[in-house]
Parts: sequence; structure tokens; C-alpha cells
Amino acid sequence: MRTDHLYIAGLAAHLPRLRPLADEAAAGRPGAEQALADGWTSVSVADDTPAPELAAEAGRLALKRSGLRAEDVRLLLHAGTYHQGPDGWYAAHYLQQHVLGGTAPAIGLDQGCTAMLDGVRLAHGHLVHAPRRSAVLVTAADNFGAPGIDRFTYAHGFGAGRGSILGDAGCAVLLSATAGPLRIRSVAQSSLSSWERVYRGTEDLFPPSPAGGTRIPMGLRMGAYADRVTDRDLRLSMARELTQARTDLARRAIEEAGVTAADITRVGHVFTGHPRYLEGLLRPLGIDPGRGMLDLGRTLGHLGACDQFLSLAHLVDTGAVGPGDHVLLLGNGAGISLAAAVVEVLDHPAW
Repeated sequence: MRTDHLYIAGLAAHLPRLRPLADEAAAGRPGAEQALADGWTSVSVADDTPAPELAAEAGRLALKRSGLRAEDVRLLLHAGTYHQGPDGWYAAHYLQQHVLGGTAPAIGLDQGCTAMLDGVRLAHGHLVHAPRRSAVLVTAADNFGAPGIDRFTYAHGFGAGRGSILGDAGCAVLLSATAGPLRIRSVAQSSLSSWERVYRGTEDLFPPSPAGGTRIPMGLRMGAYADRVTDRDLRLSMARELTQARTDLARRAIEEAGVTAADITRVGHVFTGHPRYLEGLLRPLGIDPGRGMLDLGRTLGHLGACDQFLSLAHLVDTGAVGPGDHVLLLGNGAGISLAAAVVEVLDHPAW
């Protein structure tokens, strides 16, 4: 979908301290040596800072950078891929209270690693009908240091070289229909519901797993499903389906933005420690994998829903992109949800 008059007025990320992987391996942390072998160099760790506070830090900075007032924000959307706090409590209202105040609707997004991109699409639909000078704040954050998940081993058990570890961060983007130094030219979304069973594995839907229960064995779930699919051709067909769907969606976002792959300066994507992922993601698009964010991601870990917009914030804040450049944002999440967006840099942000 081409998105007319959709601007990024403010953009910010909040990263806690980085913990070297070599130190984790030396301390005997399970999975740390494998993470080093997979290319990761450090990981972002928030200790006991709650995920919603990581998002609030980013949200306050994004609002300050935008020059807009809190009362201009007519909608807040918040996402997290892991538990945000007590069961029966909803983090979006914490963000509203501690970033904006007021009475704007505060809504949680349960879309996994594509949630911020999905939030952008929802924000665009809202802003089309909102009063002039209205804005929408989209935030995301996770702290994977809780007992229910292990940041180094959560993906173990699904084949060789999956190579994913989890880092903590908060991110925020403030969207406006009137002005901003960056413009979102297009947003595309899709899903592959046939992959729902892959992420569920062999687990029952009821009773649901308790938030404070045993650790989430994501890799083991996927491995258990793969073990049940004995038809090799079916497994290969599903893998090809995912690759093709991801490529087609990215191409659609690029085309709808009115640019070509040659116009894409950089790409924000799910963080990985190994270049194999970027080869499979970007080569089919005709984009050099060197335009990805491999080096940045290796220092942080996979940050849930924050990878894409934290990449964009890093590129803008460091001056790696400037006026006239285009950044492609790509995401895929459990389910499977797929999302892509093309962002044009219009000007050097005042911040």
C-alpha cells in the first residue's frame, strides 16, 4: 500500500548495557559459546528494568525530538513479543500514563516481531481521518531476562545454525500526517497461516501456558513439528513458500513506494549473527547483503519487534543515511506475519 502523507516526526531507541559474549562464554553460560560461533559479539541486557519502561524511555525521547505536544498524540500502540508485566495488566496504558498522559486510546499489539511495522499501517489508517496536526505513537520493548525464557538457548532444537539470541531494548516512532524529516512511502503486509502449526509444535492450546511457568522452548517446538513432518518434499515446499512470500512482499513495498531495488540505500531487518540470513533475504531482491545491518545486530541480539526501527534510528542518528536515501524495513514474525516498508529520508533531523 502506498502511504501518502505519512511522516516520521520523532524516532528514538533505548538500549541498556551491552554484555560481551566472550564474558558470558567464559562464565559458562549455556548457549554462549554457540552464540559466539554463530557470529554474535555481545548482547543488550536490561537486568531488572521492566520492558514497558524501556519503551517509555524511547517514547519520551521520540516525543521530545518531534517537537509535538503530548496532546497532539491521538493514539498510542504498544507491542512486546514477550510478557510485559503481571497477567491481566496491559502495558499500553503504562506507556500512555508515563509518556503522554491524557485520554488518547492506548492499544496493545500482539503481532510478534512485525508489530511496529503493523502498527505503522494501523497508524496510517487512523491519521487519514484524524484532525490536522494529529500524531500516533508506536512503541515496542522486551526484557528477555525473566525466568520464562533463556536468551541464549530459546531457539536451540530446530536444526543446525539457527543462530538466534535475544537482546533487550525499547523503541518508539512518532507518526504524523503533516511533516517530519522522514517519510514512509509504502507499507506492505502478509501472512502465512499454514506456518501457525510450526510455532505451536505439538503443544496443546488448552490449558494455556502460564506466564511464570517453564521456559519457552521455541526451537524445540519447531523441531518437534519438523520431526512429525516426515515428507521431505512438504518440508522443502514450506521453506520455499516462506522465502517466496517474503521476497514478493518486499518487492511489492519497493514498487508501491515508486522506487527500485537500486534506490535502496540500507535495509533494516530481523537481527542475525550470521550472513546466511541476509544472503537469503536480500539476494533475491537484487540488493547487496552489505546494505543490511549485520554488524549492528551482532552487538545487540534479536530485539523482538524493535529491530527494524532501531536500525532506522541508528542509521539516521549516525548520519549513515541522508536526504534522498531510501531505507527498506523487513520483518517476519511467528505465525507467520510478514511486513515491509520503505522510508525516504527527506532532511537531516533537527535532533
